[in-house]
Amino acid sequence: MTTHSDNLPGFFRPKGDGQRSKEEHAATTEESTTGMTTTGGQNNQEPVVVWEAANAMEAQIVKGRLESEGIPAIVRGEALGSIYGLTTGNLAVTDVLVPAPLAQQAIDILNTDVDWDAEFEGDWEDQADDDGLDISEK
Repeated sequence: MTTHSDNLPGFFRPKGDGQRSKEEHAATTEESTTGMTTTGGQNNQEPVVVWEAANAMEAQIVKGRLESEGIPAIVRGEALGSIYGLTTGNLAVTDVLVPAPLAQQAIDILNTDVDWDAEFEGDWEDQADDDGLDISEK
């Protein structure tokens, strides 16, 4: 469906008392640019993709692995896939993103193998009590 902007009078006009002058627009743009450049310097915090998961479940596991190592991660996927509960196919593909400065460290962590055969050196029941978990049978 398309419409002409002539059919919507005033819809696309800027809100406020009237149009701003070019000087006012330049001043507000300069202020916002100054605010952005003084907060981060040259450090690029833009999130980058470090893992492309086949579905949301795999992405959540990867995110948990990164967060357990102290790297903040976010999951980004197609909304339509989660709405319809798709677990396979192109609409189920989900990306895991981390801040750009931590990307190489995250990739290194994800490329290392986990030693699943390692024995837990403590008592798991005591550890659960320390963590405040109730593991008693009901």
